[in-house]
Amino acid sequence: MIKKIFILIFFICNLVLAQHNLDYFINNALENSPHLKAYHNLNLINNLQSNLDEAENSALKVDLTGNYLFAPYFNNNGKIISTNPDPQAIGYDAGITNGGLYSAQINFQKNIFNGGVLDALKQQRLTLSKSYENISGEEKHALKKEVTDTYLNTLQDQYFFNQSQEIVNNLVDQLSITGKLVQNGFAKAQDYLILKVELKSQKIDLNESRQNYKSGLMQLYSLCGIKDTQVVKLDSVNLAQNGTKSGRSNFLTKFYLDSLSTANQQQIYETKYLPQVDLFFNTGLNAVEVNNIQRKFGISAGINFSLPILDGGQKDITRQQSIIEEKTLGDYKNFMAQDVFLQRKNTLERISSLKNNLNDLEEQLKDYNNLLDISKKQLREGNLSMIEYLTLLRNYIDLQRKHITTMISYQLEINNYNYWNW
Repeated sequence: MIKKIFILIFFICNLVLAQHNLDYFINNALENSPHLKAYHNLNLINNLQSNLDEAENSALKVDLTGNYLFAPYFNNNGKIISTNPDPQAIGYDAGITNGGLYSAQINFQKNIFNGGVLDALKQQRLTLSKSYENISGEEKHALKKEVTDTYLNTLQDQYFFNQSQEIVNNLVDQLSITGKLVQNGFAKAQDYLILKVELKSQKIDLNESRQNYKSGLMQLYSLCGIKDTQVVKLDSVNLAQNGTKSGRSNFLTKFYLDSLSTANQQQIYETKYLPQVDLFFNTGLNAVEVNNIQRKFGISAGINFSLPILDGGQKDITRQQSIIEEKTLGDYKNFMAQDVFLQRKNTLERISSLKNNLNDLEEQLKDYNNLLDISKKQLREGNLSMIEYLTLLRNYIDLQRKHITTMISYQLEINNYNYWNW
């Protein structure tokens, strides 16, 4: 039973630690991003707009209307309302008012010749949906890069903190050993004081590196929308460099969709030159006199047709505007394609250079480790002064930091290459 509990605790601990790796932060950033949620909502609105386009241009429209017009006459032999007033009557001309109006109707209307409009609007909605998906994809891609960059920079602060902690621990041990040597007369009190001063200096660096790590971690939490303030240990990262992408870069998709959108706008504009045919039907009350109004119920139906003939060359002008917009988009696309090519090329060169530097630094660190081991022995034997030893130690610390910086820079460049190689 105890063994099972131990295994369970071990599993839970591993699970908790695994939540602080790079994927954990990227997944939270994607889930919490307000920009991604906004693009999702815009796509939902666009889908609803498709239904609205259908309703506005094709659905049967039914409405109820009611009208009452009172146009009285004076000096009309006692008749207040009439369609044939006396010549001496005072009031509006009967040809204008018809003596009044009593109307209550239900109206039906349907456009029966608008397939071109619906097709153009449908294509516009489809293109816009693809644009939102593409923008959302670009946002995800950029967010992953930003989170990875922030994670790597925070990981560098963590490495610096770990290094400072290790140095302080080693100096504490060395100070204890030196103190005993001083008591036994095998070391100078001066060496003990110099080492003590160095330890205080390294403790200051430790506090600074600890604060830098905390600040970087809070920035990472903020970027990913994580409500947390605890200081955790980040997992190490070893990014894989993606192979060279074949075909069109995803960064150019935007210009392709913008070009489609320009063509859609022109297509929608030109639908007004198509024949417009509307059928209408109404029924109800329509009268100009109250007398025998109960017999004024009826029906009417008809058709409306319109077809533009001349427009002063507007269609040709808008087509020329669309052509200019297409050319502008083409210029931007070519510039972007060149930029992507150069970014990939330059990043690959930096990756290669950093890889070589990293290998050289690792070889130097091995030699310095051996040198420090020898120096510690010489220091205890009195064959090396404390100042000489601390000089070697500081050089080793600088070399370690350079190795950490180069290692993180190498990972950052791989992340940068993967970003442009999309």
